[in-house]
Amino acid sequence: MNTTQSPDPGLPEELASSIQGKDSGTASTLLSTHRTKLSIKRTGLADLRSHLANERTHLAYLRTSISLIGFGITINRFSLFLQEHGKLASDQTGPMLRSSEHAGAGMVIIGLALIAWSLYRYWHVNRDIEQAIFRPLHRAVIMLTVLLILAGGFTSAWLFLQQ
Repeated sequence: MNTTQSPDPGLPEELASSIQGKDSGTASTLLSTHRTKLSIKRTGLADLRSHLANERTHLAYLRTSISLIGFGITINRFSLFLQEHGKLASDQTGPMLRSSEHAGAGMVIIGLALIAWSLYRYWHVNRDIEQAIFRPLHRAVIMLTVLLILAGGFTSAWLFLQQ
């Protein structure tokens, strides 16, 4: 008589023996692979969770965009405040980066571009969920991240170097 008990009585003996003694991560992966092989049809609950996660991600993009736009407007208004109080020259001529108003406008433009990106990403992921495929956009995510790091770092350094 077999005294070892499988983790789930409904599991095939071969799967139960391959899971036994494994760490939880490996066991979860093996169970997940087994369930995927068994269920060719996706469940409505899994689709619902995927769509809701996609929507939460889209809303996070929107919150970030609104923050960037608000911060850009704040920078713009603060530069006008400094000009009115004589702390910043209002007739600065020369390169575009001479006025902090342009930094504020740049933040607003980045926020608007992020809104456009979030809509594209939402549609792309929604289509992938419907077609039961996933194609990550590694290059686009890396390029967007590097662009935001450079723009944010450059703007921050420029703002702190202003006198």
